[in-house]
Amino acid sequence: MQIAFWSNMHGQAATTANAVAAACFLALKTSYRILVTQNHIEMNALEHYLLRKREQAAIRMLDYTNQGLDALIRLYRNGRLRPEMIPDYTWSLMKNHGLDLLFGSAKRENLCAEKQDLLLNIFMCAKACYDLIILDLHSGLEGTNSRRLLENSDIIVCCLSQNRVLLDDFRRTMEEHPVLAGKRTAYVISRYEPASSLTLGNIAREYGLDAKSLFPVPYHVGFMDACNTGRVFDFMAYCLQARKGPDHEFAQAFSGLVDHVLKGCEKCPSPT
Repeated sequence: MQIAFWSNMHGQAATTANAVAAACFLALKTSYRILVTQNHIEMNALEHYLLRKREQAAIRMLDYTNQGLDALIRLYRNGRLRPEMIPDYTWSLMKNHGLDLLFGSAKRENLCAEKQDLLLNIFMCAKACYDLIILDLHSGLEGTNSRRLLENSDIIVCCLSQNRVLLDDFRRTMEEHPVLAGKRTAYVISRYEPASSLTLGNIAREYGLDAKSLFPVPYHVGFMDACNTGRVFDFMAYCLQARKGPDHEFAQAFSGLVDHVLKGCEKCPSPT
């Protein structure tokens, strides 16, 4: 099952942070085999949110071209890639591949359209090996294969905010791409501030969104610190143990989102 986290505007809705937090929550609460990756091609915040400095240093000591997407692209081109090989080129954060991180490419030339097509095939191949594939997609729909990956995903998690410019642009984007508007979708309102006039109810009414599919994620300074230090997995584990306070509320926000997404996934027809 492929779950895509995406936003229509860059840097406004904490898309990567939401994808990482949801992936960690799923890994901690389920027994699924989970792969988390992205289509930004070059290394982006995904790796930095999940890996501490010493782990990043260990990776830099490796031959990076033999890791992540670079290695898989080479294997696929040579006709040698099999689904069961993919975990060998990931960084595992849990045993039994409960949460695997697939690094992006270190090569800017992989931005070309032909190689982006390979990513679609590689992610399709990974579906035979993992229960869930969580994609952190490049924002917008131009210049990358984000649109095609959204169309191929079973669930789209649209990351929004209480920014009216972003919300207006999101509405226009959905109107211009009816295929995306018809997908099974959840909406995350990042850094949600309940005192804002753009409450969940107002957003749902004004922008024609299903109120039951809207999930507010509160701002949490501890989570931001965890992102900055590569400790998101540990932070989510800590929040899941909290019984009250901001840590508990933060975990509950993702609990509602994950429950909604998994229920939606169960209703999806099997891919043909």
